[in-house]
Amino acid sequence: MKELMFFDANCRIGDCIEAYPGVTELLADMDYYGVDKALVRHNGIAKLPLSSNREIAEMLKQYDVQQRLTGVWTILPDSCDEIPEPDEFFRQMKANRIGAITLSPFEHRYQLRRIVIGKIMDAAAERRVPVLLDAFAGQWAQLYDFLERFPENTFIYTELGGKWGSDRNIRPLLETYENFYFEIARYWVPEGIRDLAEKYGAERILYGSAFPAGNQGNGMLQLKHSGLNDADIAKIAGENLERILKGAQL
Repeated sequence: MKELMFFDANCRIGDCIEAYPGVTELLADMDYYGVDKALVRHNGIAKLPLSSNREIAEMLKQYDVQQRLTGVWTILPDSCDEIPEPDEFFRQMKANRIGAITLSPFEHRYQLRRIVIGKIMDAAAERRVPVLLDAFAGQWAQLYDFLERFPENTFIYTELGGKWGSDRNIRPLLETYENFYFEIARYWVPEGIRDLAEKYGAERILYGSAFPAGNQGNGMLQLKHSGLNDADIAKIAGENLERILKGAQL
């Protein structure tokens, strides 16, 4: 019997550059390391948001026949009519096996204000759709302002770079926002996972790899040897993310 169910919260596939891995390569990596499921976003979101949304939906439909992957779409301000109204947007998400959203405000050149993205953010909060915060890596002042404006949303902090040295910025967010989750890819802090779980609850921590930049086995080994009990390890490995995604009302 398999020991744990691993659900990777931080994977990227595809791009306009063919060298980047796609669904087939990700699934092969997951099989090698024993990862069951993954939450995946498109590498091209920052450059080509709308086509990236379409492409990842098509990639999942064509290549993920066992439905092990859940996609991520990016949002844009509604003022330019680039994405549908929230009800239709979330309907399309459900139809295309998309379970979370993200945003790239700095690359897409818009302000993080309620008058700009309040409608879609409020709709996501009402439906408990998780919002990935990978765009805010190192942008702590902007991240704090953003969460103060949208405190009711469900957030997952992910990034490709290392998270070492980020505790003084991360911990106040875990203390303040009950729906703020921390993904552990490249969180190379001795006994850090256990300390976060014991202080804020294992329910707030998610396994992730930052694939393809990160190695899926690294985080698995780190978690298994974190010193936490089996129940808490199981939550972090995959149960937490599965619960978050199942709780979204799409």
